[in-house]
Amino acid sequence: MLRLLLLGLLLFGLMTGLRRGWLVIQWAQLFHDAGFTQIQPDQPFDWKDLIFEDQDNSTAQ
Repeated sequence: MLRLLLLGLLLFGLMTGLRRGWLVIQWAQLFHDAGFTQIQPDQPFDWKDLIFEDQDNSTAQ
């Protein structure tokens, strides 16, 4: 029971930090490190470029 309480507090703290701007996720760097080499880590990241670019390439072939 204590584990669930601590997990809940951890998640609550992470969400609060993200909402208030204490934590910032650099999505471009995260995806580049995960192996998406088409994303440049030093340029701004746009979600629609990642989603729609793959669909455009697959329908063109």
